[in-house]
Amino acid sequence: MKTIKHTIYISLLCLAVIFTGCSSDDDNNNENDDNGDGNNGGSEFYTATVAGASFEASTDPASLIGATVSTNNGMTIASAQGSTNSGAFINFSIINYNGPGTYTTGDDLTNPNMIMYGTASPVAAWTSNGVTALVGGLQAGEIIISSDADGVLEGTFSFEGYNGDDQSTKMVTSGSFKANVN
Repeated sequence: MKTIKHTIYISLLCLAVIFTGCSSDDDNNNENDDNGDGNNGGSEFYTATVAGASFEASTDPASLIGATVSTNNGMTIASAQGSTNSGAFINFSIINYNGPGTYTTGDDLTNPNMIMYGTASPVAAWTSNGVTALVGGLQAGEIIISSDADGVLEGTFSFEGYNGDDQSTKMVTSGSFKANVN
């Protein structure tokens, strides 16, 4: 069982690294905005309060904020992540995404949605997903997508993350994000 937990956390950490990629606007130094919405990358943010401490994703020297919305085999998945220069991150994935609305995590074993806070040093992750629904007494997560327009995903989130390695929890509150969709 410990091997399975370790494999899940390593897989989730790898997934987090994948979503850490810079936005496509970084390639042209954010000088040109081809979609005409006035968003040049500088307005991206990803913030929260993690166990009482402030979390703010880096935008200097590069934006470590990004989002994707993709459809594969008829299933649409929305993902977003923000990371700090020190390697802390918060990311989420919404399976069967269908536009702005409220999505939950960690409320039921069959719910595939996930949100996670993690650190690179030490390597650790606190998640809210279907597996953590089995842990009694945890508060379910909530991701509210308020806008998905003009290549930008925006919303709020909160969750209680669970770390299976040491059975600790972290409350993540007051989360908000605005990320360019790659």
